[in-house]
Amino acid sequence: MTLPRRVSALSLLSLLLAACASEPPPPPRAAAWLGSQSGRVFVRVLAVDPVEAMELTAPDGRVFAPESLRAEQRPRSNDEPWRPGIGLGGSVGSGSGSDIGIGISLPMGNPFSREPRRAAIASEAQFPLPPEALEIYRSRPQDWRLDLQFPGRSMGIQAPPLAP
Repeated sequence: MTLPRRVSALSLLSLLLAACASEPPPPPRAAAWLGSQSGRVFVRVLAVDPVEAMELTAPDGRVFAPESLRAEQRPRSNDEPWRPGIGLGGSVGSGSGSDIGIGISLPMGNPFSREPRRAAIASEAQFPLPPEALEIYRSRPQDWRLDLQFPGRSMGIQAPPLAP
């Protein structure tokens, strides 16, 4: 095999392998708001995996652990099998008489999707912050970092601003 053919074959093989690679999960989204109790910041993170641990890091390097952290139960994802269903319905009207209907549902996957899409899971944490840290968070949330620990991976994102 000549060098140009060998390069073309390797390029084609590389392209095919790249096309089969799985896409990374979408980045997590976060929102924050003040609780009814003074000095409590609530942070909710939406991600495809549950958050196992969460920390807020202040601009001066102080790290705040949440007082509580809870994640929703994993919702049903699109890759779980559906079962076919049959429905029976009817209606009665004074002018139209009566009608009976039968519905049949057959689950079908998306033929153009490479991977099943997973639903987002909400994880919520409650952070008790001292008054001076809370004031810094209110005025400069972009200087704070939110560190997230997921099953098998961790990442840091910019802390979200407080909702009005």
